[in-house]
Amino acid sequence: MKSSAVFGFLVSILLANPMGGQTATKFNFEFAGKSRTYYVFIPDNSSPLPVVLLLHGSGRNGQVMVDAWSKLASREAFIVVAPDSSDSSGWSMKSDSPGFFHAVIEQVKARHAIDANRIYLFGHSAGAVHALVLAIIDSHYYAAAAVHAGALPTGYEKLLFSMAERRMPIAIWVGADDPLFSVDAVKATTRLFEENSFHVELSVIPNHDHNYYAISDEVNSNAWDFLKKTQLKQPDPPDRH
Repeated sequence: MKSSAVFGFLVSILLANPMGGQTATKFNFEFAGKSRTYYVFIPDNSSPLPVVLLLHGSGRNGQVMVDAWSKLASREAFIVVAPDSSDSSGWSMKSDSPGFFHAVIEQVKARHAIDANRIYLFGHSAGAVHALVLAIIDSHYYAAAAVHAGALPTGYEKLLFSMAERRMPIAIWVGADDPLFSVDAVKATTRLFEENSFHVELSVIPNHDHNYYAISDEVNSNAWDFLKKTQLKQPDPPDRH
């Protein structure tokens, strides 16, 4: 999972965020010989902060995810970072590997202290599918995962779960009327995780389809409430001497 990425900041552009008055910053850096893009919002807080890695849906980019999360991140004091997939139509384990996401987090770490025990995953649609796979195969890197509208791809479940070294908690939201990821498909994914000893919380949203952006404030708030309860290592108890 290690990568020999060559880091280099090439472009930094400040972008206005229309969804909350916050700002997202766009960066390019070199990874595996290619220029890659990510967007980040860092609250005005000097402490080491949790990080939520956001994975966008097909045809979108990282900016829309940061736009949807930055107001909450400012209020709750955590960093959000959202890379663009190598192909905007979806995520690829070859191009968008665990090593790539580690490199993105290292880019953030170079700009602000982070809490490495509180790095979380959130994805929507194609990003949700990729996040669920990462939750299995890169389980020691992320504390917990939450997704909206996603299910595991079928056909290689045994291979995936054989790679799980840790069972992180996972939350899944899906619309009762989602035309792309049916409730039955998402329930099947939930059962697969549970059969492999993962704790999964599934929420079916009544009268909701696939449009995450229409209810992103609600989903994001609930997702953060779920994610923030877990960290990789418990903090040391206070010194009472």
